[in-house]
Amino acid sequence: MDLTAIGRQIAAEAARIGGATWPKIQAAAPLYIRGYLHTLADIAAGVGRGEITRAAARMYVRNAHLLLIMGIANTSQIVMVQVQSLMDSVVRTLRGAINAALPVAIL
Repeated sequence: MDLTAIGRQIAAEAARIGGATWPKIQAAAPLYIRGYLHTLADIAAGVGRGEITRAAARMYVRNAHLLLIMGIANTSQIVMVQVQSLMDSVVRTLRGAINAALPVAIL
């Protein structure tokens, strides 16, 4: 069993799978931040014009904060899905290498 070759195969798979993660995060994160900032600005403007009470503004700010947290959770989920894909690939790679090295497939 060539451990160096197995390591290279796993590293290549990690680069392939992980390579898609950062662009997804780069695309999503600014949307969440801009949405949060725009919402806060709209709330502040509404309070300034007298259209929104301070009590209502506090509720809207809490809701905006929850939406930002949902965006962060979504970003975390993207990373977790990619990590799971990598781990599945590692297990497949190791299974194939171990089974090929033994006279009887055990995995």
